[in-house]
Amino acid sequence: MFSTGDAVVHPTRGVGVVVDIQEREWQGSNSQYYQIELIGREPSLQLMVPIEEADELGIRPAIPESEVGQVWRVLLSKPEDLPANHKTRHALLMDRLRTGDVFQIAQVLRDLTWRQKDQDHLTTRGRRIHKEALTFLAGEIAAAEGIDVIEAEARIRERLKTILAP
Repeated sequence: MFSTGDAVVHPTRGVGVVVDIQEREWQGSNSQYYQIELIGREPSLQLMVPIEEADELGIRPAIPESEVGQVWRVLLSKPEDLPANHKTRHALLMDRLRTGDVFQIAQVLRDLTWRQKDQDHLTTRGRRIHKEALTFLAGEIAAAEGIDVIEAEARIRERLKTILAP
């Protein structure tokens, strides 16, 4: 069970903070809900997640600061070969994104950054997946290090520049 103020990750929505735990009536029964405010989203977005469904939905705590170094290592590691077929490639990348696993999301961002360097561009869908992975990863880094999402994104971009350097 999470407490107010805990940084949590929703596997498809991103990183947020539990701002309240409320009891609400829904279809004649009372249930407790986490009220989660997603970080790095303008305008701010809040989710109401039933506590009893949090595990099933994949809600997990944000990574601790001690694991951020591992995220950086994944970003700067050798990329995996992505399928040449764009439909297969995008399906693979979206499957990794949907896991909500920070290390798989870092792999998606790394692999697309390498592909962008190698191919000199990304498809429209590839750019969208890249942006989604960057947003998700920046939220997770921000929560882990207690910094602003914009600062976390800048740190990620700085590390990715080493990939893009000639």
